[in-house]
Amino acid sequence: MTVNLKVDLNFKIKKLDGTDFIDLEPDGVGENGQAKFKESKPMTLRKAIVDSLTSNYQDEQKLEASKKAERGWLAMKIHGHPDPLIELTVDEVKLCKDLIGKRYSPLVVALCWQILDPASEK
Repeated sequence: MTVNLKVDLNFKIKKLDGTDFIDLEPDGVGENGQAKFKESKPMTLRKAIVDSLTSNYQDEQKLEASKKAERGWLAMKIHGHPDPLIELTVDEVKLCKDLIGKRYSPLVVALCWQILDPASEK
């Protein structure tokens, strides 16, 4: 029997003061050669998951192509899901949690984990 968990993809990630985390998007290259970013829209759980699934990580330089493809397919499934609620398997939730943990700050990780897996909250 497969257990599926319902997840609210439109959950907005909030700072400790209650304001939205604002996502950044690339905005060219500055005079110093550094990438520039501009504020975009409030960060959602959907965005955090998709960005985590589609990122490359230093400790995974030799990750098998099949695992990369699995992450890509899950990212496409989540990104294109028309409804704010999605059912994910326990394994999909674990993968999302692991990769969010690699990509984001402790507060963002804790907030995302609360929604992905409420039982993980201490």
